[in-house]
Amino acid sequence: MRVECAKFFGRLRLLAVWTIAVGLSYLTVNVLAMEQEVTMVRIGVLPSWSNVIGAAQRHNNSDMSSQFILVDLNIINAKTLYEKIDKVYKTIKASNVHVVIGPYDSAYQLATESLQIPYLSTSAVAKNAQNEYTFQVLPEMKWSADAILDIVQAYGWSRISLFYDDEKGISVLERLMTNHSMTVKAWRLPNKASNGQRQSIRDALVEMRKVLIETTVVLCSKETVNILLDQARDLAMLSIPPYGWLFYDPGDDIKILFESYRDISCNFTVLTLLPFNFSLPSGSQSRLNYSLASDALKLVSSAYNIIAENTQASNNSLTDISLKFWMNRVLRNSNVTGLTGMLQFNAHGRRNNFYLTLTSFTGVENYLRGYWYSEPYVMDLQLKFFDIQYAVNITSPFPLKGRKAQVVMIEEKPFTSLKRDHMLLKGNNRFEGFAVELIADIAEMLDFEYEIYLVNDGKFGNKLPNGEWNGMIGELLAGNATMSVAPLSINAQREEAIDFTKPFKTRYISVLMKIPTRETSYFEFLNPLSPVVWICTMCAFVIVSVILYILERVGRSKDTQEVEITVRESFWFIFGSLLQGNTDSTPTTIPGRILTSAWWFFALILISSYTANLAAFLTVKKINTPIKSVTDLAQQTKIKYGTVKDSGIMSFFKNTNIEHFAKMWAQMSEIEPGSMVDNTTEGFKKIKTDDYAFFWDTTVNKFQTLIDCEVMEIGPYFDPKGFGIGVPPGATYKEELSMAILRLSDKGRLHELEAKWWYGGNCPDLSKASADETSSLQIENVAGVFFILVGGIIFAAIVCMGEYFANAMIKASRQASGKKRDDKKKETYAGAVQDPAEKDSFL
Repeated sequence: MRVECAKFFGRLRLLAVWTIAVGLSYLTVNVLAMEQEVTMVRIGVLPSWSNVIGAAQRHNNSDMSSQFILVDLNIINAKTLYEKIDKVYKTIKASNVHVVIGPYDSAYQLATESLQIPYLSTSAVAKNAQNEYTFQVLPEMKWSADAILDIVQAYGWSRISLFYDDEKGISVLERLMTNHSMTVKAWRLPNKASNGQRQSIRDALVEMRKVLIETTVVLCSKETVNILLDQARDLAMLSIPPYGWLFYDPGDDIKILFESYRDISCNFTVLTLLPFNFSLPSGSQSRLNYSLASDALKLVSSAYNIIAENTQASNNSLTDISLKFWMNRVLRNSNVTGLTGMLQFNAHGRRNNFYLTLTSFTGVENYLRGYWYSEPYVMDLQLKFFDIQYAVNITSPFPLKGRKAQVVMIEEKPFTSLKRDHMLLKGNNRFEGFAVELIADIAEMLDFEYEIYLVNDGKFGNKLPNGEWNGMIGELLAGNATMSVAPLSINAQREEAIDFTKPFKTRYISVLMKIPTRETSYFEFLNPLSPVVWICTMCAFVIVSVILYILERVGRSKDTQEVEITVRESFWFIFGSLLQGNTDSTPTTIPGRILTSAWWFFALILISSYTANLAAFLTVKKINTPIKSVTDLAQQTKIKYGTVKDSGIMSFFKNTNIEHFAKMWAQMSEIEPGSMVDNTTEGFKKIKTDDYAFFWDTTVNKFQTLIDCEVMEIGPYFDPKGFGIGVPPGATYKEELSMAILRLSDKGRLHELEAKWWYGGNCPDLSKASADETSSLQIENVAGVFFILVGGIIFAAIVCMGEYFANAMIKASRQASGKKRDDKKKETYAGAVQDPAEKDSFL
């Protein structure tokens, strides 16, 4: 409907012009009658455009072949511009052409303007050029710049990168800059093949990623776009999300390049002058040149038909002069629809009232996205979008299979280290560690090759004041690495720069210190028992010795033949029993033996306890350090402490709001010079040589305590974070890596690697025995044996008293029975002996 209305109004304008000019034609009818009648239009073609015009003539309309004669306006050996203009002028005049078609050339433009011959330019015309007879078939770049701005605003892009390789990019840049809420960064790319072209394009993409721009407008030649897409793919910058690409391609030439990217889900929008799914006839090379040449021929053909019809209706002959006269006027009021849309021109000969086509490419399919109209009808939108024909959240993994990934690592035991014989090895065989085995398992699972290299500056990755990133993150952003497999902790600042996979290990922060020199003493053997126990033992020794003497003294029979135990022998016997030695004398009485049994039991328990505790004191290192926990460091100034520069741990101390950690940061960064080290190797060395405490990951600190028995780890652990594989921003193979990590975890492979690299070692585990856990035996620990000893003393005393009273009673009974026997004997003898002398002698 739009096209038919435009044709109708165009016919009306043409009729009005024809009516006004009929009088002038009548005045010149006699002159025209003298000219030869024209039956075919002679079209002058610029050099190298004969083939293009010829192809368009053959394929556009079969009737055109009988209307046109193509004249090649080839100019040879023109040394100066003036000479070229002169030769062009003479050639056109001698050839008697009615119209000229071809790319813009100032010499041809000046000649046609002078000869009053229409010049249909298929490229941009100079802004200051005289254009009374010059027509620009290709729409002006300002319209395309307006279209690009409208599309970008409709997409909601606020940060844009612009790549261009010729002057038309400047027009778009100027137009985009009119939107002050939009940030635009532009790069002009080399448009000629050279050794540095590919590297320059890659550097521009890397710079784009460093400044975190994810939406791009491209105005480049097909060759430059091919290199740009190839490098962008290598840098994983084509995926949905987050990247969006808008290409300005009026000839729709780059669509064939997208065939190489059907295996990924990309977000390409192409702004073109040609209709959707335009088919190029076989034998043609440039789609845009063919289309513009075809439209130029259609303009000439339509104008010729109109002029011929009106000339015939007025009974006049169509001559060279009349054809040239009317051709310019009819072209200015043309209303023809060609391959590139409506063919209309304004008063200055510039193309107007046309539309641009938006085509979207998602990798696997392409579809019509919408139109942009240069002069929309009233109440119509200038930019018209159609419904999206694919899911907005469509994603597909960026394939790793079949690629050779560059894996950046940092030398950090036990994650990555060089083997002892690495000088004799090549490639990945030079390295060993947890991270090396992890990436080997992932590569085998995902079927891709990889090459490991160590980061040059030895940094993990920190944002510098100038906005650049160093370390492994800098390698990822620079496009040198496909991924980083290292103890790189995930934090907010790094997450803004790159993407991370699911964590493959969790780390905390702890302090690594040198084990203080063990305190030695000449009387170390006294430590197993507390002073109170020693005093009580000595008192027991004296008391038992005295009691044993008393018991032996009291309980010993006077008529026994055994050797009597003296006080000295009693002390010696008790002392010998305590030390499990032999003595010459032994108790003979029952109370003494009961007391000795109690003493022996007492000595057995006490000596066993002493021996066990002494062994613990001799095998366990007693560490007397003023630092019992991490927070103790903030309360002292004797021991310096720090961490690695530009590391995640430094960022934690720098940004934390916890009081004692903030105090530590002030101490590390301002008060104590030299507290920060360049790498962990320097930090471990500083621990051994200086009075220094080193904050680092528990994973590394724990391993260091296994291989170095002179250092110890101090807690409590704090700031838990995960270690993830870092990938460039937007790299969708992140999901593949994450799934591989989860599968390895489910199979127990991660636990196997952890057990391999973090368990073992010959150093004692200081976390299981400290100075507080190995202490002297207190009186409370051995009070029971003292109670048993006292019970034995009491029992022996009771037995001794029982024996004493029993013996006394037996003795008294014996004495009484003996007296009775003596009295009876006396009486018997007295009765038997009468002689007093015998009686007295008897008595």
